[in-house]
Amino acid sequence: MLLSMKRLRQFLGVLWLIDGLLQLQPQMFTMNMVNGVMAPIVDGQPGAIGTSLQWIVNTVTSNLVLVNWLIAVVQVALGVLLILGLWIRPTIIVSIVWALLVWYGGEGMSMLLTGQASILSGAPGAVLLYPLIGLAVYPRRESKEQNEGLISRLQLRWVLAGFWIFAALLQLQPFWWQPQQISGAIGGMVGGGGLNTYLFDPALQAIANATTSAEIPLNIVMIVVFLALGIGLVLAKREHVMPFLIASLVISVVIWYFTQAFGMIFTGMATDFNSGLLVILLTLGCWPRTAAQAAQKSNRFSELRQQAREAGETNSTQVG
Repeated sequence: MLLSMKRLRQFLGVLWLIDGLLQLQPQMFTMNMVNGVMAPIVDGQPGAIGTSLQWIVNTVTSNLVLVNWLIAVVQVALGVLLILGLWIRPTIIVSIVWALLVWYGGEGMSMLLTGQASILSGAPGAVLLYPLIGLAVYPRRESKEQNEGLISRLQLRWVLAGFWIFAALLQLQPFWWQPQQISGAIGGMVGGGGLNTYLFDPALQAIANATTSAEIPLNIVMIVVFLALGIGLVLAKREHVMPFLIASLVISVVIWYFTQAFGMIFTGMATDFNSGLLVILLTLGCWPRTAAQAAQKSNRFSELRQQAREAGETNSTQVG
């Protein structure tokens, strides 16, 4: 399960590449993209933020084809460069800036300021998790082969813990204690069309119906589970962290499928895979090394140090 920094960077590149290709779907060049993806993020936003987001929506509406091509080209380029390992540092920096722009202008900060944000719908935003993974694969030295990025595996685990604690706090918002909000969020994913009609709609509708009469107990369970997972990831020692990481994977997969429908990827209107897949990748990114892998790394370091010492002694002998 351990991912090297190189492999994690390549996975991140694949996601950027796919996100760019999703922008080339035919519906993205119609008003369906504006009305179905961008316009809804304006609702409930406070004052100046709502005004700025409406301006962005209006600007995109007037330049839809150009903006769509720009998004596609930038994201495909980021993906290709990360996959190939070209210009890694500047590419990651650009990807972080771009992700933050998309998070604000394209996702409305995942509705965090509206009081309605939830991990069920993808908060704090899939595109906000891209920069976190980008920092984890940002090379400390100019090299394509890195064992540690700017953020270590331990620090990445703390980021993951913070994500789950934040997810619990979002469920404490008054909105999620009101009747039919959880079931409504899940049921709202039904009817997207495409292959989702067969792959997700039946399960989503069944879950929405089942949760209608048990939303408060379900919300309490989610809060407790998310908090326990976050606290466990912070406090667990390296040798005891595996159960929490496995739980993070399982819960992420469940949420990604049963409440996010894989980001509605098969509807022809998806712009990314939603946050579930990013949390899975984040979890794999902070997977600890096994004792054997740690020993192998230590032995390799000792060999390199010995070779350097021998080379130094040889050079000293030749000079003498």
